[in-house]
Amino acid sequence: MDNLMELRLAEYDNVIGNYRELEPLVIAALEEKLKEAGIRAMQIAHRIKTRESVAGKLERKPDKYSSPAKMTDLFGVRIICYFSDQVDQIADLIREFFVIDPANSVDKRELLDPTAFGYLSLHFICSLPRESGYPEELCDLKFEVQIRTVLQHTWAEIEHDLGYKTEFGIPKQVRREFSRVAGLLEIADESFLRIRSSIQNYEIHVRHEIENDMADDMPLDLVSLRAYLELSRTMQSLLKDIAAISGSVIIETSPEQYIRNLEFFGVRTLGNLNKFVLEGYGDALAFAKRSLGSIQLDEVSSIIGLYYLCRARLVQGDYNERQLMVYFMLGEATEAKARRQAGQILRLRGGV
Repeated sequence: MDNLMELRLAEYDNVIGNYRELEPLVIAALEEKLKEAGIRAMQIAHRIKTRESVAGKLERKPDKYSSPAKMTDLFGVRIICYFSDQVDQIADLIREFFVIDPANSVDKRELLDPTAFGYLSLHFICSLPRESGYPEELCDLKFEVQIRTVLQHTWAEIEHDLGYKTEFGIPKQVRREFSRVAGLLEIADESFLRIRSSIQNYEIHVRHEIENDMADDMPLDLVSLRAYLELSRTMQSLLKDIAAISGSVIIETSPEQYIRNLEFFGVRTLGNLNKFVLEGYGDALAFAKRSLGSIQLDEVSSIIGLYYLCRARLVQGDYNERQLMVYFMLGEATEAKARRQAGQILRLRGGV
């Protein structure tokens, strides 16, 4: 290594400590802003360039980078989100909070030829805002933030792994195949947006139907079951009565596991479910009092009402051992465990 390179890397050694102080501040700010906006990122990856990486970049691009101080990506962050519209939402958050260097920031989506497909992402060169109370010396440092979707990230990683960087690097027929795959990924990103929108619209419709007592014929699925548990006054009353037995706080839990259990009892619509709850309310509460009466619990799950409704129906019903085992194996219990649980139900027959 020549003397000039040593001098350049000595500059890196002098500033890298500041970048290590900068790193957790930037990540904490990004996590806070995403949380405030209700955006769940798949990953916030970050890295500080190593001494070896910086040396390689200085050697490869001596005209562009005369020293590490000229590099705007000594510290870099990559935010990987699930949906393409979140790229712009996150970009707005970054513009609002950080100081942006517009000359070095780039929206690669705008650079892509309209007739081509390929790597699409946003690259910002940022610094911390001085008015937010950060140390002055850290506000002078620039860092890179990249934003891309999961599928854009998939494209970029595969492209990098295959060594495909320019259109001159591979044969024409292979470039065409790359473009076709990139187009499919772009279509998939748009399709995921439409699917998300459809689910959101369905959720709104389900809640409207339940609130207006018009949901009896609505099929039982995870969306309708969640909405019913939240909006049904009868179900909420049962849940609060059960929680009061042990003085517990109710914590939210997904009811997904109970869809198959309820189908076992012929509950396939919200009308069926409402009847199931009304008929089993008293027995379920009595069963809960027997189980929890002498126990102090800090928390109970929001699906505990379903648990005791189903248990009460099993006890009050005329299901034989084999049928009971089928029920318990819906929860992925082993045959031996299902047999033990069936035996417990059979011993409780005659009253909750």
